[in-house]
Amino acid sequence: MTDSINTQVQLHPSFHRGWGGFAEELFHYTSRYYFATEAFLRNLANDRDFSMGGYKAARLSVPQRDLMAAVLSFEPDKRAGVTVTTIVSAVRNQDPGVEQDWVDIYRRKMASLPKRETLRLRNPVVEHDMPSVPAYDPFLSIAERLQMPVAVVDGHVEVSLHSLAEHLDSANSTLRANLQSAVLQLHNAGYVLRNHPHLTHSEAHQIADEDAV
Repeated sequence: MTDSINTQVQLHPSFHRGWGGFAEELFHYTSRYYFATEAFLRNLANDRDFSMGGYKAARLSVPQRDLMAAVLSFEPDKRAGVTVTTIVSAVRNQDPGVEQDWVDIYRRKMASLPKRETLRLRNPVVEHDMPSVPAYDPFLSIAERLQMPVAVVDGHVEVSLHSLAEHLDSANSTLRANLQSAVLQLHNAGYVLRNHPHLTHSEAHQIADEDAV
């Protein structure tokens, strides 16, 4: 792995909202709840063997941090997923380099983006002309079928990230794809997943200010 994207004195564009809180896990810190990010990336990159075990964002080299910033500024797709999993694997293997092919691709993509002093989540976009079906509806519908308690509270979606990760790693490929799509739709609407261990259906309905299952 070689070369880097020089974004100059750590000035990076904003996170694309589609990454949600997973961007924070990848770029700023890696919490004990990383397994949800790991499952999300496995599906995004279509790499069932990918693991984040041992990854620490603080160990990103400058070239890796620049490339990670570039990837996270664009909508999550398979190419982005493969790039991120490659970076994470390199960090785990104590390899400070980056893949030249990815550098070339994202250098071109970065050329048209404004630089900011810090990475941050973009604000939700309000679509005035869109149907009134909430963006979280597909996620809650799947969660209800899976008997997974969920509460929508103050712009966050509270759920056990451990349970979510288990379902994202399901042997059922259709379930994985549908759940991944629902998570992306949540993120794109500005909702952030928040870990709520041992959440029950009763508690979800008590704390929700929008909807719950």
